[in-house]
Amino acid sequence: MLTKFSFLNLLILAGFSSNAQTQAQAQEYDLKAAYIYNITKFIYWDTSTRGNEFTIGIIGSSPIYEPLLEVVKTKTVNNKKIIIRQYTKVEEINNCNMLFIPSTTTVSLEELLNKAKSKKILTVSEQEGYGKQGTAINIVKISENLKFEINIKTLESLGLKARAQFLELALIIN
Repeated sequence: MLTKFSFLNLLILAGFSSNAQTQAQAQEYDLKAAYIYNITKFIYWDTSTRGNEFTIGIIGSSPIYEPLLEVVKTKTVNNKKIIIRQYTKVEEINNCNMLFIPSTTTVSLEELLNKAKSKKILTVSEQEGYGKQGTAINIVKISENLKFEINIKTLESLGLKARAQFLELALIIN
């Protein structure tokens, strides 16, 4: 039987555990946001399209939104200001350069990939197996470290190329 004291200690420990998990998730998304920005520097982009802005979209809600806003607020890609947009439907995704697909998305991956291919949008995901299913870049956790998977076929089908330094850091999917 739990005494009041041990029950209180249990509640306090549970709160610390929950807080530690929340902090770990926040740190992971801070890191993923930095990764997404750095991806923009390791891709050869077609600079002749899409106006004066470089748009990074997020489909659905994701904990990456705020950290990504913070990371890119003073950054540019090929002298274009970076804009972050959230989309709820595939139909909304039009003038986007890069699309982040969170693991929590409820939108069909096939539908997202078809849209991305038709609009030449680089897809970045965070779900195990999505790289093999066709996202261009998938951020995965391996032994508590974040790694990149790059699907070369998808990248090429978008008319994009990755810099050699990026390919050296990545797990290549053919």
